[in-house]
Amino acid sequence: MIFIRNIFFTALLLPLGQAGAGEAKPADVSGAVIEREFRELLELDDKVHDEVDEWIRSNAKLTAKQVGIDPASLDLQVRNRLSNVGEAYKAFLNRHSSHVRARLAYGSFFSDINEIDKAMAQWKKALELAPKNPVAWNNIGKAYGKQGRIAEAFRHFGKAAELAPKEALYYRNLATLIFSYPDDAARYYLIDRSQIVPKSLELFKKARALDPKNFTLATDAALAQLGTQPFEAKAALAAWNDALAIAPSPFEAEGVRIHLARIHAHLGEVDAARALLAKVHETQYAELKAGILRKLEPPPAKP
Repeated sequence: MIFIRNIFFTALLLPLGQAGAGEAKPADVSGAVIEREFRELLELDDKVHDEVDEWIRSNAKLTAKQVGIDPASLDLQVRNRLSNVGEAYKAFLNRHSSHVRARLAYGSFFSDINEIDKAMAQWKKALELAPKNPVAWNNIGKAYGKQGRIAEAFRHFGKAAELAPKEALYYRNLATLIFSYPDDAARYYLIDRSQIVPKSLELFKKARALDPKNFTLATDAALAQLGTQPFEAKAALAAWNDALAIAPSPFEAEGVRIHLARIHAHLGEVDAARALLAKVHETQYAELKAGILRKLEPPPAKP
C-alpha cells in the first residue's frame, strides 16, 4: 500500500531550488524553455501526489465507516495515477539526460513509492553528472541508511556536509544517524562508544546554529541530549526549553512540556513537574500526563 508522502523523509531532501550545485543555470532561450518544462514537470508531480494523498485520506475516513474500498484496489488506482508522473519524468530525461535536478526529483519520486533501487539509480546518475552536488550525496546516504548500509550512509552524509557546510540539514542527518547507530558510529569513526553522544550533540549544535528557528531540529537535538551518560539534566532542560520557545502550535508546546515534566520528575522537582503538567490539556497526551503524575505521588506510608 502506498501511503501519504513520508514527511520525515521529505524533510531530509533539500528543496529543488537549492539542488542545482554543479549544474549551470540556463543562459539562453533554449535553456529557459527547458527550465520552464522542468517546472511544469514538478507541478505535475505535486498535483498528482496531492490527488492521491486526498484519495488515501478520504478512503481512510470511509473505511472507518466501513464503506471504504479495498486497500489493494486503492493501491492499484494510486499506482496507475502515479505512473503518469513517472512517464513524464522518463520523457523529460530522454530529451534532457544531463539535467541534474530532474534526476534528483525522479529519484525522489521513486523513493516516495518505496522503489529505493530505482531512486538510487537516478541519484547516482545525478552524482556522476555533478560530483559536488550535496543533495545527491545526501539522498544516496538516506537510501543507504534505509538499506542498513550504515557505514556508507555515514560517508555520504559526511560528504554532503563537507560540500555544503552552511546547510543545517546535512549536519542534522549525520547527527541523527550517529545517535541512532552508536556501535556502527564507533567503528566507523574509530572512537570509543562513550564519545558517540557528544559527537552527535556537536553536530546538532552546528545544525541549530544554522537553523535556530527549526522546531523539529530543536526537538531532535533535545532528544539526543537525553542520551548523555551520566545524564546532563541541566543541558537537557535547556534544550527542551529552547524547543518550547519556538513551538509552532499549542499542541507541539504541550508535547515539549511532557518531556520537561519527565526531567523535573526524574530530578525530584515535584512542583516544577506539576506546574508544567497543569498546562497540558490535549487528549493525545492524557495517558503520558497521568503516568508522570502517578510517579509524582508520594509512596504510601508504611503501616
